[in-house]
Amino acid sequence: KVKTEAMLQGAKGGFTNATDAADYLVKKGLPFREAHEVVGKMVAYALDHNKSLDQFRLEEFKACSPIFEQDVYDAISMETCVNGRSIVGGPAIETVKAAIAAGKAFLKSC
Repeated sequence: KVKTEAMLQGAKGGFTNATDAADYLVKKGLPFREAHEVVGKMVAYALDHNKSLDQFRLEEFKACSPIFEQDVYDAISMETCVNGRSIVGGPAIETVKAAIAAGKAFLKSC
């Protein structure tokens, strides 16, 4: 049985969205090496304060970089992170559905 809430909490705790936070900063014009450094400090802060990135208040984001705006919450949501990885073997909903269909087709052919 799939435990959706447990999966969501596990993904949040693993900083799955840290890459997306760095990508967000890069899209706003910050060089990647600087974005990487900012997000590294954010992860350290989150670990020290026992929270995930999506639990940051906007003021906490802005303390790390003034580039952050309200739209950061959409950019780092688990749904955005998962569905943005639509590559073979990736976790995007469409990719997983295709893998399930391929698995079912394979089993029927056996």
